[in-house]
Amino acid sequence: MRYGTLIIAWKEALEIIRDRRSLLLMLFSAMLFPLLGVMIAGLKTQQEALVVVIMCDETVEGKELLSRIEAAFRATPGFRIEIIYTNESIKGCTAYPGAVATIVIPGDFGENVTSLDRIALIYFYKVVDSPAAEEAGNILNSILYMYSLEVSRFRVETLAVRAGVSVEPDYILSPIRIVTNTVTRGGVAVPPQVEARAELARFLAFSVFFILNPSAIAVADSITREREQGTGEVLAITPIGGRELVLGKALGSLTAALIAGGLDVAAVTAYVYLVAANLGPGVAFFHAAQTMLAVMVTLAIVMLVTMIVPGQRAATLLASIITGLAVMVFFSILFIDIEAMPTLIKTLLYIIPYTHTAVSIKAFVIGDIARAVQHTIPLVATLVLATYAASRLYSPEKLVKRL
Repeated sequence: MRYGTLIIAWKEALEIIRDRRSLLLMLFSAMLFPLLGVMIAGLKTQQEALVVVIMCDETVEGKELLSRIEAAFRATPGFRIEIIYTNESIKGCTAYPGAVATIVIPGDFGENVTSLDRIALIYFYKVVDSPAAEEAGNILNSILYMYSLEVSRFRVETLAVRAGVSVEPDYILSPIRIVTNTVTRGGVAVPPQVEARAELARFLAFSVFFILNPSAIAVADSITREREQGTGEVLAITPIGGRELVLGKALGSLTAALIAGGLDVAAVTAYVYLVAANLGPGVAFFHAAQTMLAVMVTLAIVMLVTMIVPGQRAATLLASIITGLAVMVFFSILFIDIEAMPTLIKTLLYIIPYTHTAVSIKAFVIGDIARAVQHTIPLVATLVLATYAASRLYSPEKLVKRL
C-alpha cells in the first residue's frame, strides 16, 4: 500500500510541476496581493484631489481657522489646496468647479465665534460619489471639532468670569468620558496597538483567496483528469486500491500546496514591507500554513464529490463553486464580526471550512494562539474525513472514460 501511494504521489507531483501554465497563474495571482497593497498605499499618493477654500472673513478667528485647514490638507497626501479670497456675501460663494470639495468661511464667522449666543457656520460642498471628497469632509470635521472645543472653553470661561465663579471648562464640556481598554475575546488585556494589527489581520485573511483560487483549480480535476486522459484505465487494472489512489493524490497535491505556501510567504512579506507593518516572520509562515491547508481541504472535497458526480466539467464547476464560497467568506470577514452573528448564521458559516481559515489567521495575528489552534482543528478534521470518504467511495470503474 505504501509503495502504491508513493507512486501515485510522485505521478501527481510531476503533473503539477509540468503544468507551467498553472504555475505561472499561481505566481501571477500571488503577486496580486502585494500589488493591491501598492495600489492602496501608492495610488493615493498620486491622487491630486483639489480642495478649494473660499475665504470671505477677514477676522483673526477666520484666519486662524484657515491656517489650520491649509496645514491639514497640505500635510495629507493626495490633496491639493487652493485659497480664494473674496468680499462677496455667502450667497455668492458656492461650489468651485473642478474641486472635489469646497469649504466656505463666511464673512460673519469671526463675529459669531467670539459671541456668546450665536452659532458660527462653515459651508462644505462635496462631490457626490468621491472617496476623496469623503476624506476631505473627515479632515474638516476633525479640524472643526478641535477648534470648537477651544471656542467652547472660551465661552465657558467668559461666562464664569461674569458669574464670578471658578470652573474647569473641560468638566463642563465633557462631563462623561470613556476609558477604553483593548482585550481579547477571552478578556485578556492587550496593548492598544493590537487594534491596528487586527485591522490588518482581516485583510490578510482575505488575501488567502489570491493563492487559493489558482492552486485549487490546479488540483481540482485530479480524479477526472485520469478519466479524460485515458490513464484511469491503466490505474484501474493495477493492484492500486482506493485508499492508495486517494492518499497518493493527496500527498502529490502537497506539491501545489507547497508552491502556494512559498508564494504566499513572498506575497505576505512583500505586503507587510509595503505597508510598514511590524508583524514578524511568524505571521507570514502561519498564513502560508493556513493557505496550504486550505488548498489540501479543497482537493479533498473536490475528490470526494467527483467520486459521486463524475466528469471534467463537474469538477471544474465544483472548484469554481468552492472558491466562490471562499471569496464570499474572505470578503465578508472584512466587514462583519462572525462571533456577533446569531447562532444559526454562525453555525452555517462555520460549516464552510474557509471560515475557520480566516478566523485562525485573525486570531494568530493579534496573539490569540489558542483560538488560532482551535479553528485549525476543524480544517484538519475536514481534510481527514473528506480524504477517508473519497477512498471509501472509490471503485475502478470511476476511472474509466465514458464514451
